[in-house]
Amino acid sequence: MKKFKDTFHLVFSYSKIFYRSLLLLWTSAPRETIFLTAALLLQGVIPAVAIWINKQVVDTVVATLNSGREFHIETLATLFTGWVSAIFIETLLPPWVEAAYRNLGEKLSAHINLQLMRKVDSFVDLIHFEDSRFYDELQIIQEQTERQSFNLIGGIAQAFPVFLTLITMLILLSGVSWWIPLLILITSLPQTYVSFKIQWDIWETMYEKSPQDRRMQYYSSMILTDTYAKEVRLFGLGSLFIQRYLEAFQDKYKAMQNLRGKQAFSLTGLSVLSASGNAFAFFWIVLQAMSGKVTPGSVLLFIQSLAYTQQNLSQLMGSFYLLQENLLYMERFFNFLETKSTMSVCIPSSPVPKPIKSGITFENVDFSYPDNRVAVTGISFTIKPGETVALVGENGAGKTTLVKLLARFYDPTSGNIFIDGENLKNLDLQAWRQQIAVVFQDFCRYSLTIGENIALGNLSAINNLEQLKKAAEKSGIAQKVELFPDKYLTQLGKQFDGTELSGGEWQKLALARAFIREEDAQILILDEPTAALDPRSEYEIYRSFSKLVRGKTAILVTHRLASVRMADRILVLKAGKLIEVGTHYELLHQGGEYAALWSMQAQQYQDTTMQS
Repeated sequence: MKKFKDTFHLVFSYSKIFYRSLLLLWTSAPRETIFLTAALLLQGVIPAVAIWINKQVVDTVVATLNSGREFHIETLATLFTGWVSAIFIETLLPPWVEAAYRNLGEKLSAHINLQLMRKVDSFVDLIHFEDSRFYDELQIIQEQTERQSFNLIGGIAQAFPVFLTLITMLILLSGVSWWIPLLILITSLPQTYVSFKIQWDIWETMYEKSPQDRRMQYYSSMILTDTYAKEVRLFGLGSLFIQRYLEAFQDKYKAMQNLRGKQAFSLTGLSVLSASGNAFAFFWIVLQAMSGKVTPGSVLLFIQSLAYTQQNLSQLMGSFYLLQENLLYMERFFNFLETKSTMSVCIPSSPVPKPIKSGITFENVDFSYPDNRVAVTGISFTIKPGETVALVGENGAGKTTLVKLLARFYDPTSGNIFIDGENLKNLDLQAWRQQIAVVFQDFCRYSLTIGENIALGNLSAINNLEQLKKAAEKSGIAQKVELFPDKYLTQLGKQFDGTELSGGEWQKLALARAFIREEDAQILILDEPTAALDPRSEYEIYRSFSKLVRGKTAILVTHRLASVRMADRILVLKAGKLIEVGTHYELLHQGGEYAALWSMQAQQYQDTTMQS
């Protein structure tokens, strides 16, 4: 009873998924869906029509010959016309079905990708991207979108006409004798059910082992791509990655091997039952024909219908296998679309203060990532309007986390952030982010033109060459841009055969992206902005930055202390806690963490100078 309930629940659950998938097809391409449905309907019915015409032709010819009556050319001409029409339709449909299948598959793939993009874009925070399980799920869905889009349509395109043909064949067989379709179904359905159930287990196991597939892909990329080629050869890592690949493969292969062996063993026995049912029905029809109880046309109809029935049962199982895999994918896709954002947005929201008057206040702020990794604890400070504040500390101290909290990529685990006394959670989120110009340490390199890369910081300037040039000059990249023949129209990135910049040049481009926004933004943030720059470029950037921040609130995040003297105040973090606050000279006088870091870096610079 429990197995029956489980099976019923499974069938009901995946029937809902299948229905939602059909709606998705209709939404993505209604015209192609209508045409394909009509074409598949014709493909499913035509074989039964052709067989029925064959029966009528044979019976008409035999009856005419046996009776010696006059030959009725009109009757045979009508039957012949119907038979030829059916053959023509059956022959002409496939290329049109294939074209509709391809068009619908491409539209569905694009539609699914667009829904994924819109869904992810709707997440206003970054918490989901800190969750490895969520990110793995997104990667699986995204990687399989195109293949599974065509699988869905391919499975339907195979199953629908085959199912119709099977039904019409059973109807034709019932005309010979009512019990023949029942016998075929009774002897064939156990094989169909067992095959369906085991194949379902196989697909579920494949999904469970999908991490091993990703590991295999990752380890092979270590050997087969240029990204890792130097270190693989220098450190002799080839044998390690090959061994890891084999271990992942063996883990997946053993599970699949056991299930496939079980499938082959079970289906062998059930195939005997199905063949026995067909043999009995065939023996009976032959006896009936020998005794004159059925016509020769009925024998022909039986033989052709039985052959079609067996062929279509086999094809239907193949279609079900394809749809099984697809339904598991679609279940993941629909579940993903139902994912809720972890951060709530206040509606209606409060307007963002313009300008900020009393300042930005962190009040006893704690934050932990989804993996329970504590980033910051008990952080409290206030940044006054127009003040330049430096956040310093070693890597992992929590500096970038504070910037992300200020941009409201996360909400504090506890504590609050206030803007002019208003909780940041209550402000219009989009309007607030427009007030921030920031360059993160892990800035992005977009395979777009130079001008587009800069204008991403302020899309309204995408066609304003003067604004683009002004931002490029401030970041120090303008001179380099002028060397390219296409200047600001120069395509960047190897993905589209574009020009590749050095690390420092990419960083200057990211700075230009922030600078093009600084006229509208109230807050400027540089998060390790000169990590890839040489000392001269670093000096020029900070000199430019010191001019830009006049009249604006600025936050400078760095672990390189040579530039922080320009800050009005320095906040020193260690292990997620704020341990010191003061000016450069005040902190040196205190002789604490900042003074120790300064001393180490000053000594390093001195040693480097002496060596050179």
